Amino acid sequence: MQTMNILASRIVGLTLAFALMLMTVNAWAQNANTRVRLGQGGNQDLVVPLFKSNVVELDREAARISVGSPDIADILILRATQLYVLGKDIGTTNVLLWDRQDVLIGTLSVEVTHDLESLKGKLYDILPDESIAVYSTQRNIVLTGTASSVTAMNAAVRLADGYLQQISTAVEDQAFDVEEGRSTREDRAVGEVINLLKVGGGQTVMLEVKVAEISREELRGWDTAFQATWSGSSRWNPLGADKSFVPAFLGGPALSDTALFGSFTSNDFLFDLALVASKEKGLARILAEPTLTTLTGTEANFLSGGSFPIPVPQSLDKVTIEYKEFGIQLTFLPVVLGSGHINLRLDVDISEITGETQFGPTLSNRTASSTVELKDGQTMGIAGLISEETRETVRKFPGLGDIPVLGALFRSQQFQNGESELVIMVTPHLAKPIAPQDISLPTDKYVEPNDWDFYLMGRLEGKSPRNSAPPATADDEGGVEGEYGQQIN
Repeated sequence: MQTMNILASRIVGLTLAFALMLMTVNAWAQNANTRVRLGQGGNQDLVVPLFKSNVVELDREAARISVGSPDIADILILRATQLYVLGKDIGTTNVLLWDRQDVLIGTLSVEVTHDLESLKGKLYDILPDESIAVYSTQRNIVLTGTASSVTAMNAAVRLADGYLQQISTAVEDQAFDVEEGRSTREDRAVGEVINLLKVGGGQTVMLEVKVAEISREELRGWDTAFQATWSGSSRWNPLGADKSFVPAFLGGPALSDTALFGSFTSNDFLFDLALVASKEKGLARILAEPTLTTLTGTEANFLSGGSFPIPVPQSLDKVTIEYKEFGIQLTFLPVVLGSGHINLRLDVDISEITGETQFGPTLSNRTASSTVELKDGQTMGIAGLISEETRETVRKFPGLGDIPVLGALFRSQQFQNGESELVIMVTPHLAKPIAPQDISLPTDKYVEPNDWDFYLMGRLEGKSPRNSAPPATADDEGGVEGEYGQQIN
């Protein structure tokens, strides 16, 4: 029994050894078939990756060899019938071989390129879903095909750029010791990555921006002024000359609705009194919704407003005019990333004219600048402001203005309170074109008023007919065709 087990073990071992020998022979035969063969005075092309080698089989022994450019490739003769070729630098050269009778064995045209197979393998491992082709031309690497996103395209370019750095390494001797430096050739250019990739998918970005602001303001004021005159010449005014009563002050439109006036007159005495009490409330609401569309990686600008001239003094008493823009200004730069994400660099400026000075108009500005990353259709607030401002001013006659109740006749005071709330929201979308018939314009619902609507009814717009379908005409087939060619049943 033991003898049979030993025999079975030997048979299994021999079988495995024979199978291994067959695999080795097949591999050697396959490798021999893929080797380049040269002979009979022919010309053979050979492409060698940078810093990699190949073997050329000769039909007879070589006695003499000539290399066009040793800086491009190292050539060694092995066993007299094998030629070992090592790529040293990007470029082309040729190799001529002669036998012992000085007969030309053949010419070998060698082209040393970038290690494209290795680069293709890395691109497939890292970006398996991308359709990217790689080529080598002179000292450059060319990328073609389609990338699904800008992120994938940038990754492919960086991987290819890393393979360009191999050119900055040189081979100094036949032992192939590699150290920093370059080939002894004068042309030391590293080359560049020529990016011919196209970015597929939805790459048009539409940005919706909402600017909502509400401002409340409250103003309360109290003012008194009086003057007394007697004997026709003397006048007394405790609040100073600026509070003197003159006809322009008494009849001023600013005080006519909020002032109480009193006057006492006798033969030698005149007394005038004005009490001004005011309370004002104001509310402002601003809602702006600009929408802008552009391609990924392309900056877009939007302005809804105007501009005003500003004089700028120059030399020799010359003045030039510059224009300052105001209104709703929007600038954004979108970049579509993988998985439907959109990177946005956004600048929003909301300005309005609030007053006039001798130097020109004054502006009120609300600006925001931000960079965010959102998915298609997501909304994010990039700016928010809650502001509250209170101001109080009191002017009074010293001493008399501090008297309770009666002191109100000798002081002037003002209270101002303001509140404002501001929110800026952004929503990016991957935009696609739509059919013209699906477009709705702001002017679609406008109807020009007729004489009845304009003169008698005072309307600025006419009434829309209940049936908004265009007038129809009978066609040759007995159907009805609309004004714009639609078929109406």
